[in-house]
Amino acid sequence: MQTKDKIIETMIDFIKEDKDISQVSLSEIAKKAEIGKSTVYEYFSNKDELVSDTYMFMFNYYENLLTQPLKSTAFRDAFIEQVKMILDAMKDAKNIIETIMNKHHQINYPNQATFDDKLDEIKSKMEERFLSIFKMGVEQQMITPPFKQDKTRGYVIQALINGLLFQYINDQTDLNENELLDLIYDEVLKTFK
Repeated sequence: MQTKDKIIETMIDFIKEDKDISQVSLSEIAKKAEIGKSTVYEYFSNKDELVSDTYMFMFNYYENLLTQPLKSTAFRDAFIEQVKMILDAMKDAKNIIETIMNKHHQINYPNQATFDDKLDEIKSKMEERFLSIFKMGVEQQMITPPFKQDKTRGYVIQALINGLLFQYINDQTDLNENELLDLIYDEVLKTFK
């Protein structure tokens, strides 16, 4: 592993441990990465730059995870496979997501516009992915045509998926994973009736 990647991985570890990253010093990062503090400064001019690069690294990682090719060509299986990818990413990134959403104001991001652009890009790719899955559902007669893009329906589906997944990863439901995925599938199908 290259030194820069090791530093970023160490920062990710702090975030996953739910550390208040505004309180983590570059000295602590260097110590945990088993490198000298001066080595950290060879790659990052300050902690804000390190956090910014770490977030961008994570955005790219999760984008690749969420947009990997689907194995299934059957609508139900493809839908559940995609939702499972989201669930797996959410489980892996639980503390990371909470840090980004709840503690982002603690850091000065030199690349805020770049972050926003990246998040918009990921959102767009996810919308395209689900649109292609829903078109598959029309072709396989699981969704009644005519299928058209409907922003309101899209918001409802997104809220349904995200809400139930957040409840699951926060242990706020008695459903097991398969029951959860089946419930999401069934409820999303109802939005098309």
